[in-house]
Amino acid sequence: MKSKKIMMALILTVGALALAGCGDSKTEEAKTAADSDGEASADTVGLEIFDYDVTKYVKLGEYKNLSVQYPVPTVSDEDVESYALELVDEYTEYNDVDRAAKNGDCVNIDYVGTLNGEEFDGGSDTDYDVIVGDGEFLEEFENNIIGKKAGESTTFKMTFPEDYDEELGGKEVEFTITVNNVSEVVVPEYTDAFVAEVTEYDTMEAYEDSLREELMTTAQEDSALTAAEDALLLAVENSTVDGYPQDLYDVCYQDNLASYQSYAEMFGMEFEEFMADFMGGESMESLTETWVNEILITHAIAEAEGFMITEDNYQSKAEELAVEYEYETVEDLETDYGKFYIITTLLRDEVLDFIYESADVEEVSEDEYYGEDEDIEMLDTEV
Repeated sequence: MKSKKIMMALILTVGALALAGCGDSKTEEAKTAADSDGEASADTVGLEIFDYDVTKYVKLGEYKNLSVQYPVPTVSDEDVESYALELVDEYTEYNDVDRAAKNGDCVNIDYVGTLNGEEFDGGSDTDYDVIVGDGEFLEEFENNIIGKKAGESTTFKMTFPEDYDEELGGKEVEFTITVNNVSEVVVPEYTDAFVAEVTEYDTMEAYEDSLREELMTTAQEDSALTAAEDALLLAVENSTVDGYPQDLYDVCYQDNLASYQSYAEMFGMEFEEFMADFMGGESMESLTETWVNEILITHAIAEAEGFMITEDNYQSKAEELAVEYEYETVEDLETDYGKFYIITTLLRDEVLDFIYESADVEEVSEDEYYGEDEDIEMLDTEV
């Protein structure tokens, strides 16, 4: 029933995991499933997994002086305004009230939707917060919340718009809504006084200038990473891989499996459904081989240039990554991610920095790089 908005950037990130390595922090259930066969996993292996002659598998092509484009970023007034309003959201208060819900309230509800007497996909949820009048749900649905107090329920029929979707468009369904809690939303006014009270800046203008600077710094870093990723892709395309160490493949396969199982769980999808919808139905074997090939090529570049991750430098580099990930210790980082993820991440980052610094970088506009629709659109999937 509700409109689930999933940023395309997230989907692209999930897809890129096949290239960048999937060893993120996974659920314990997924870890257990991946390790159940007793083989070494990404959570337990360390530098020993790289104890092989990489030249046996990789013939490097050109990876220096690669021609790539750097999309020169811009920060619009709308970008700044959007982030400025996040400050208002941060200080918005939600005060419980003992009265009937009205437009603008935050109402916690349970709801069940049925079609022909059967619950339909996405039509039910529990403990869900909705701002009445925000339009997250269809207007008729939200109107049936108005006037209800905590503990009250209502059952009603409604017809979905014809153009809603193939499954529900034009069909009559029945919903039962139970109101659990009603909160009045108190939104602070965005003024100089408000900014001075909650930030280190005296005026909205000064605060927005700082936001613009931060946004530009982040955008420049993102553009540099985009160019670096393009350079790495070229380096991979220019190189030849013949075979792989079986132990490395096995660890990557198990880690991929655990990661994608975790993502499927996160999206509330069956594993096969997730792989079909998000990964284009590509096989786990193909995804793993792509990732293994990139690891081998980054390993070969690091060996050739003398910055391979070793026992001597692992701790210091892992400490830097722990700080970046906001962990107090390397041990805490290893607990959540495992040494394999840390090593492959450090290795990949070193190679990205190297090939970008040596690349022939051409600055282009965002329109030229991304095309007319350079803004990443949000998927609006009605379920």
